Amino acid sequence: MTKEQCAELLVLIKSCHPKFELQIYTKDGKYTEACKYWMAFLNELDYNMALIAVRKLINTSKWAPTIADIKEAYAELLLPEIVDPEQAWGMVHQAINKHGGIYSQEAVMNELPRQVQEAVKWVGGVRAISICPEEEEGVLRGQFTKAMNAVNKRFTKEVSLGPKLSSQIDNIRLATKEKEEMLKLENKESVPKITYGPVIEDSQIEFNIRQCGMLREVYTKAQEGR
Repeated sequence: MTKEQCAELLVLIKSCHPKFELQIYTKDGKYTEACKYWMAFLNELDYNMALIAVRKLINTSKWAPTIADIKEAYAELLLPEIVDPEQAWGMVHQAINKHGGIYSQEAVMNELPRQVQEAVKWVGGVRAISICPEEEEGVLRGQFTKAMNAVNKRFTKEVSLGPKLSSQIDNIRLATKEKEEMLKLENKESVPKITYGPVIEDSQIEFNIRQCGMLREVYTKAQEGR
């Protein structure tokens, strides 16, 4: 939405909630710094959808909505219908019975909503559900329920954050993970182990001597500190 459209939403909120303290305009008619922050957080939202979300909040809440409230209400409008875990489990078995389970795994997945597909993958896929022994089905069903709840929560959060912020967070997580992996690799390669038993390489002999010298120095200092 544009800055002007965001300002209209804030005027609407302020009109319905007189105690809403945000100042939208300065004395010379420009946007206040606080207002600009709201605009920066809401600019990714579609105006018409955001207007519906704000109207909903005004009608259902006694308090003026925050940015988080607006984004959460907005996300509820965009999300596919949240599928209850019990309902999702029934949908999976219905699709398996219809298409033959392990013999038509792709057809089974294509018939399921996207969030249910994610939960199925988490528990091992269509095959794992199809061949699960009856006495173990309760355990698998419990795992599926947890996966379904996690997927629903993640989908809601992704829509609330918006594509730009979600992408930035994913990039940060990926970069952090890559750094951790590189650090593990560097530590693994840069810390040779003391070799016990016969040693014939000169470099390894020198390394072992230095390590023993360091150990003696540490031991001596520890004794002196007593």
